[in-house]
Amino acid sequence: MKIVPTRRLVALLFASTAIAIATGIARSSDAPWLVLDAAILALAGIDVAASRPRGAAVFEVERHAAQIFSVGRSNAVALTLHNTTRRRLAGTVMDDPAGDANVSGLPGVFDLPPRTSTTIKYEITPTRRGRRELRAITVRYGSPLGLVTRQEVHERPETIDVYPDVHAARTLELLRRQGRQDARMGSLRVHGGDTEFERLRPYQVGDEIRRIDWHATARRDEFVVRQFQAESNQNVVFAIDVGRSMRGESHGITSIDHALGAALLTADVALRGGDRSGLLTFDDKPRSFLPPSGGALGGRKLTRATFALDAGLAATDYRAAMVFLKTHVKARSLFVIFTNLLEPRSARDLASAVKSLMPRHLPLCVMMRDEEIEDLAIAPIRSRGDALVRAAAAESLTWRDSIVRSLRSAGALVLDARPREVTPALVNRYLEIKARRLL
Repeated sequence: MKIVPTRRLVALLFASTAIAIATGIARSSDAPWLVLDAAILALAGIDVAASRPRGAAVFEVERHAAQIFSVGRSNAVALTLHNTTRRRLAGTVMDDPAGDANVSGLPGVFDLPPRTSTTIKYEITPTRRGRRELRAITVRYGSPLGLVTRQEVHERPETIDVYPDVHAARTLELLRRQGRQDARMGSLRVHGGDTEFERLRPYQVGDEIRRIDWHATARRDEFVVRQFQAESNQNVVFAIDVGRSMRGESHGITSIDHALGAALLTADVALRGGDRSGLLTFDDKPRSFLPPSGGALGGRKLTRATFALDAGLAATDYRAAMVFLKTHVKARSLFVIFTNLLEPRSARDLASAVKSLMPRHLPLCVMMRDEEIEDLAIAPIRSRGDALVRAAAAESLTWRDSIVRSLRSAGALVLDARPREVTPALVNRYLEIKARRLL
């Protein structure tokens, strides 16, 4: 239990000193002004005694938080306070948040009547994945006269696991159940070719005229179209670069986390469509490998495998990673390669390694644009230094565009998008690949 003087007590002590100086008796030998200070201190002592808890603590404190948090997303935490005394207590409560996280809603303010409870909610937005700890809860409350503040520290250690954004897939499933389409995702239906007939359904705006079943239309007196199912049981392997090129950040979220969010949501779409998903992480050598598997179990394996994934400082060896994939994945697969390129040599190595995958496999390179460099390339010029910075940024963007063109000329598919747009863009690209039967 810690006792902290309040501003009211400090103000009273300063006031007594000011009175003593103003009346000119601050140097008096009998010092009657000390009586005033003594009275204030006596009141403070009475206040401390009146606020002293009879038991071990004035408050009973509990924390309610999920065991799994999502990176880059607000996660709710609730603190429950119970006033065990017979007097009204007001004050603030503060939690010791997890590291690498942004917190909103703290400190919480409460005003509790005797023998009552209240719940204070706040939000944690983690910026890093991995295991994090919530530690002590600190409660401060005022004394009856408001001269001191008592502080209770309740040790409530709790471990939480911060995973990639697992809520995006749940949101997608909710939209499906409601029969809606996410405007950023576009249509989430995977149309097949002309042979895998699935069912008849009512005509919708945008359906091709050639798919109308005229016999069924005549029978039902409404337009009916034939829907075809895309081929399933195909492999989609996400190869994620965990080298130094993926250590950059955008809006407080690392490139690795943007890549994992896109990979998990695309894997969810693929698994629900009957395909299998796998994972490879690599830098200067292959680090971990999860063979392609299907169903809900495959999704859980993928999520667990990305729990503590982080980028290191090693240079990336694309050739070693692609050789590993060709050795361990024999069936034709879609390889989604997440990486960023920092210099020309890496670009040449990536183009050569990707080209070696074809024609047996279908590679898709996913690269995230540097939004800061893009902003510098269009920033207003106010000085010669600004002009040089703008020219350097433009040169960097031109070099990057040449990399994208070289990869496409090598026969690879390329997705070049801003980090915030990678997830919907990748889902749409996957659906396009399935619809065009490229896999």
